[in-house]
Amino acid sequence: MPYNVSSDTAVIGDRRADSIQFDAAQHAFREIDSGRTLQGLVVLESSPELSTIPAVNSYRAYCIAKERGQIREAVRLCQSALGAEPHNPVHYLNLGRVLLQAGDKANAIATFWKGISRTPGAEHGVAVQAPDRSHAREHALILNELRRLGIRKRAPFPALRRGHPLNRIAGIVLATLGIR
Repeated sequence: MPYNVSSDTAVIGDRRADSIQFDAAQHAFREIDSGRTLQGLVVLESSPELSTIPAVNSYRAYCIAKERGQIREAVRLCQSALGAEPHNPVHYLNLGRVLLQAGDKANAIATFWKGISRTPGAEHGVAVQAPDRSHAREHALILNELRRLGIRKRAPFPALRRGHPLNRIAGIVLATLGIR
């Protein structure tokens, strides 16, 4: 039975599906996004039939990484969700959160930026004129994660590591001149 659940709306491919389960998933997503991962995890695991939905697996992955410390399983679930829906920024949000739980801040930030840059149709070369409103909430959540981590400007010489003396000196000089 085809399902598609995003954190904003529940679209049911087969109208015979139980809407109470989808309401429960939406409630769990809100709990998780509010920082109450344990409550969200309990709701998501209480409905095993929702495990076929990529968004549910993505959120569940973040919860099990945070609450149980099962990082490998969480990364696997997030990557599976990304494989099913590569255009959905919520999967990048949750994978980034999982990577943060694993202590991999650099890859988490890169993953968050990938989520910001993903728009439906981009993988098929379709130009999107305006941001997709259906993913505005996910983009806002990703930006909040990046702000919490401290968004930094791009290094003057991206081929070099950020702490390289050339990047540090060039950054100071450019900031002093007001160019950066």
